[in-house]
Amino acid sequence: MVVAIIKNYMEATTSSSNHHGRLLDLVNNQCRSMSHLKQIHAHTLRTTSTSHPHTLFLHTRILHFASLHDPHYAFRFFQTYNIHNPNSFSWNTVIRAFSRSTDQKQVAILLYLEMLCHQGDVIITPDKHTFPFVLKACAYLFAMSEGRQLHAHIVKLGLASDVYINNSLIHFYGSCGSLEDARDVFLEMPERSVVSWNVMIDTLVQLNQFDEALMCFRKMQQSFEPDSFAIQSILRACAGLGALSLGMWAHAYVLKRCNPQVADDVLVNNCLLDMYCKCGSLETARLVFERMVKRDVTSWNTMILGFAMHGDAVEALEYFTRMTDEGRLMPTSITFSGVLSACRHSGLVDEGRNYFTIMTADYGIEPVLEHYGCLVDLLARAGLIAEALDVVSKMTIKPDAVIWRSILDACSKRSGGIEISKEMAKKIMESEEGSDFSGVYVLLSRVYAVARKWDEVGSVRKLMTDKGVTKEPGCSTIEIDGLAHEFFAGYSLAWILKASLCHIPNAET
Repeated sequence: MVVAIIKNYMEATTSSSNHHGRLLDLVNNQCRSMSHLKQIHAHTLRTTSTSHPHTLFLHTRILHFASLHDPHYAFRFFQTYNIHNPNSFSWNTVIRAFSRSTDQKQVAILLYLEMLCHQGDVIITPDKHTFPFVLKACAYLFAMSEGRQLHAHIVKLGLASDVYINNSLIHFYGSCGSLEDARDVFLEMPERSVVSWNVMIDTLVQLNQFDEALMCFRKMQQSFEPDSFAIQSILRACAGLGALSLGMWAHAYVLKRCNPQVADDVLVNNCLLDMYCKCGSLETARLVFERMVKRDVTSWNTMILGFAMHGDAVEALEYFTRMTDEGRLMPTSITFSGVLSACRHSGLVDEGRNYFTIMTADYGIEPVLEHYGCLVDLLARAGLIAEALDVVSKMTIKPDAVIWRSILDACSKRSGGIEISKEMAKKIMESEEGSDFSGVYVLLSRVYAVARKWDEVGSVRKLMTDKGVTKEPGCSTIEIDGLAHEFFAGYSLAWILKASLCHIPNAET
């Protein structure tokens, strides 16, 4: 009798284990959608017992899949499945789901707080996998106060030496604009990975510390072989400095030292396009573009913006046509920023009006300030000040100082009328409260000069003197033979980037 009972129990246990195994196989290997997962979940509820030791693991796999595809379903599952004491993996799973969501990242922070306050048979403590997810949410939300508290909690739990957590801290502080904190975390790390260097270099580039980013890259090479992420950051630094020779070195490095996957990577090539365009080497950018194995919307946008930046409207509009016909890609808001900017620089009034209409009517793209600014500036430069003002009056968003300044600048060059000019100056001052308005005074004095009202010109200049307002001279930078020359309006000043700071060895070495 006892033997029979044991035999029946063994058979039931084996059958139950096989059933759990089949359900796990469905979740891990055959589940392709949330609809399929919901069916597996329903079958699990009907055919398994929450007291079975294998059910907990099955629930965690269901939770994991749901977290990757539907954070809200994962959260409801997390709250309602019959596990009274979820482990840290379960908490981390739902926190990660919301940290990766597009519009619910704050929930990740709230879940972290709930995790700390959770009352159960076992106290759940955040681990090294928890903090990177929450820090990612804080970085996106610019939640500096919350991130600093997380940093303090990390130190309190003895996790301050963890590489993964420190990488997340650097990214968090960099995203919030706190370079000193990011640098301190990086320098105090007892061990650094290639990701640590990449995050630090990227932080420096994002905060426009291009020279320091290049120095950091040099130090990185002493320990690690740069990967595609490091190359992208360095190319952005070269674009920011206008350092064509350094950018060409990085390009040669990609071709000679990196594997073909990196050389063909669309993100790396997009950075190359951006660098060559910003450094004025449009022909090289064109060669890189035409040789790209794969192109995305950003590739086309970069070329269109590059041509527009250098006043080559014909090429910009041609690439727009190729993008929609040959590339079969939908233009974006950025695409039309480039197209309208090209029309503005070349004075193509009819084309500018036409593309603005196409953007709204054919592609349903809602104009933003940048689009309106291009169109208003285009019309004002052509002397169509009344039409420019009409466009401003019909804008669905509030005009900014740039738009008013465009009209004032046109008035100063084309005798657009003193009253209109004074009104534009007033609008600019209302939009830029707290500025010194040096540019506004200069433009207004030019308006009076065009109208030959010399007494008013003198009054504006005297007003500037009385208020201590000075106009900063315009400047531009150009690189010649590896030297960066900075030119100011009225005089020139050349400065040399120190070789010890910015020299990078040849690609062959």
